[in-house]
Amino acid sequence: MARLTTTTIGSLFRFSEDLHESIDRALEFQLSHGVDIVSDGEQRADMVSYFAESFEGLAVEGGMPVLLGKISTKNGPESFSKVKDLEYIRSKHPDLKIKLALTGPTTLGMTCGSRKIKSHYKSIVDFDLYEDIAIALAPIAKALVDRGAYVQIDEPFLSQGYKDLAARVDLLDYVANGLPRDKVSVHVCGFIGGFGVVDHLLKLENVSTLSFAFAGRTEHKNIEHVSRKAFEAADKKLGAGCIAVTPMTEEEVDSPQAVAAKLKEIASKVGRENIAYAHPDCGMRATNKSLVPIILQNMRAGVDLFG
Repeated sequence: MARLTTTTIGSLFRFSEDLHESIDRALEFQLSHGVDIVSDGEQRADMVSYFAESFEGLAVEGGMPVLLGKISTKNGPESFSKVKDLEYIRSKHPDLKIKLALTGPTTLGMTCGSRKIKSHYKSIVDFDLYEDIAIALAPIAKALVDRGAYVQIDEPFLSQGYKDLAARVDLLDYVANGLPRDKVSVHVCGFIGGFGVVDHLLKLENVSTLSFAFAGRTEHKNIEHVSRKAFEAADKKLGAGCIAVTPMTEEEVDSPQAVAAKLKEIASKVGRENIAYAHPDCGMRATNKSLVPIILQNMRAGVDLFG
């Protein structure tokens, strides 16, 4: 059986002050450490702030994203920063396998709305906010897929649970509607064992892969909430977070042997054939910069050991 594909969740440290140089170096960095499906490294901004460049109704004040009015795209998807960055990458690497992350409606809305809502939306629980974000995201997701990218919708906030969780998950299907489902994944980090999160996500019709963390101190319990039966019944594949992103010293980085053991454990639960790819537990913007290359190196070595 072929070696597992490797990828990242998205964010890396900034490589250069110049945006294009930073993207170039992020791509080279991933490829040099054996990553098969690379990301843009989130070099422009963090997973929330970059939307302020391309969304009406969203701004950054004092370094914090805030809501000023109704959310919509400013000038069409081609003006969105992620699309522009992908076009830059494609101009230099037309055949590169790349997966780009979009912050999902719940995470984006909760992050911005919890700071400040100036007008249009009644409060952070106004569901119109999340629907408007989904409407704005859908053409952007299509533009990315049309340009040959995989799209990963990041929804870490879903692990917190909501009374209207089913409706929030439905918004992800709206974003992915009409796209090839094998091009779309959803990533939820943190502990996924509460609130029926996995069961809701398995009902997604337009998403092929669910990406979870399994290697962190709390995330290792996530293994109890995935199964071959459930994933095969839902026609889903698993993105397997197999190495922690929170070590403080080199000695704390998971070894290749630990990565291989974690993948073996995951495969025993869902079946090796149902693992879409292996990846770090989460993005690595906040990870100790000196440890990121070791994490990627050990992940690839662990995947090789797993076989």
